[in-house]
Amino acid sequence: MNEWSLLIFTYMMNAAVGLCVVSGVFAMHFSHHLPTDSFKRFMMLMIFIICGIAGVGSVASITHLGVPLNAPNAINNVFSAWLSREVVVTASFVGVLGISFLWLWKTGKFSFLLYGGAMAIGLFDIFCMASIYRYTSILTWNDINTYLMFYGTTLTLGAVLFILLVVIVEKTGHRVGIALPADTLSLSQLWLLWGMMAVSLAGRLLYQPFYEHYLTLTQLTHKSITFPLSPIDAYDSIAELRIGVLAAAAIGVALCCISLVRAQKKAHNGVPVCGGFITGGLLTIAAEFMLRYVFYYIHI
Repeated sequence: MNEWSLLIFTYMMNAAVGLCVVSGVFAMHFSHHLPTDSFKRFMMLMIFIICGIAGVGSVASITHLGVPLNAPNAINNVFSAWLSREVVVTASFVGVLGISFLWLWKTGKFSFLLYGGAMAIGLFDIFCMASIYRYTSILTWNDINTYLMFYGTTLTLGAVLFILLVVIVEKTGHRVGIALPADTLSLSQLWLLWGMMAVSLAGRLLYQPFYEHYLTLTQLTHKSITFPLSPIDAYDSIAELRIGVLAAAAIGVALCCISLVRAQKKAHNGVPVCGGFITGGLLTIAAEFMLRYVFYYIHI
């Protein structure tokens, strides 16, 4: 597998967009329940982290070009090529986030309009990114499953990363002037975020039989000449890895669920997010990375 730069780029952009969307959804709630200064600093930190994640992904994508100085040529076909559109939209996503950061820094007021724009651009960026692979000669990508994989990873990573970042800031935020109470995210809100993870995974799992049917039918009627090894044969060769990774993702989501169920019974005794939830979240993050590895495993 020699697509590590693209794997890192797409994975990081999924994480960045997901974190932007989830933090934007909760921004209104936080603006009403946190001290003004803490809310300002928290959102500045969130935007900084999102831009950092997107930056790491962008650097990885440039290394895929071979000659980084040729990067500007990637936008030459913005009206006809999904790759060019994705480059422009990614730059717009980071740019709007940067403007949101500067506006918040200079005025002390969070712009829901700017941040909402960044959320919309980010979601469209994922669509452009997935369309690059959807409309290629690689048979394993020529299906709606490609969109499900990209948007599923976006939602899952966004939910998990947001929870983990809130937990970290609750414990260490006072060092940078951010005061988050231990119950910043209520149990019902944690259930909502878990629901995003569960629906994301369930949607992909439920579609797998239809995807396998598509692959079987396609293999009988088409012949890929893009690579020396048929991408469908390569995909089938890692069936055990695919099953194992999906199982790991399911276990991670289940651990988070068990943790919340236990917290439901003892909500008055402690913080809902405990070690079990964090372990499940980290396992889910790792499983999503491996799912992206499986996606790119098209030749040996």
